Amino acid sequence: FSGFDCDSEPCQNGGSCKIGDGGGYVCECLKGSSGVNCEVDSFDECSSSPCRHQEAICQDKIGDYVCFCPSKYTGKNCEVFDASAPAGVGTAGVANRKSEVKSFYEADLERQRQQCLVRGCPMKRKNLKCDEECNSFACDFDGNDCSLGINPWVNCTAPIKCWEVFMDGKCNEDCNNPECLFDGRDCEKSLQPCNPIYDAYCQKHYANGHCDYGCNNAEC
Repeated sequence: FSGFDCDSEPCQNGGSCKIGDGGGYVCECLKGSSGVNCEVDSFDECSSSPCRHQEAICQDKIGDYVCFCPSKYTGKNCEVFDASAPAGVGTAGVANRKSEVKSFYEADLERQRQQCLVRGCPMKRKNLKCDEECNSFACDFDGNDCSLGINPWVNCTAPIKCWEVFMDGKCNEDCNNPECLFDGRDCEKSLQPCNPIYDAYCQKHYANGHCDYGCNNAEC
């Protein structure tokens, strides 16, 4: 500031002092204040109800406002939940930092998802084969093909892709072994029903301590 009249810094609430054309001084006031020395609060910033929590209390200030937040809430408008926050004036810095962190992780996740597309992960998803390059949150964990980080077909050396014929209702002998998960039990013979002549009798005499040869089979 310059000039005799501005030396006393008469402008309040952040107003700027300038020497008037005809002498004296003029205060240029910030938005929300007025008066010769910007001493008048000309607008109620609380009129728009900026505090988001229903228990928060808004206090009007010249050109600004503050929100008094209940415990566990902070931020300029009490919009941020923080279990450790005491009751009091909301802190805008907390909200800004959380917003910055969130933006960083969102951008990083989007970058990883773009890499998933480059690797062709959407096409590899649920192909019953663990594609390690797609086994991440961004790539939907390869459609759970890598559950628990284990590839169930890693020891299967069959000449055909057993994961493509797994549990297809047909017996593929090349896959009917422990390493290839027994072809999803497609090779197990289904049991025929018990001979109707013996069925009722066998049910009635089941586990009676006597061996009935007509009932001594897997079907009955």
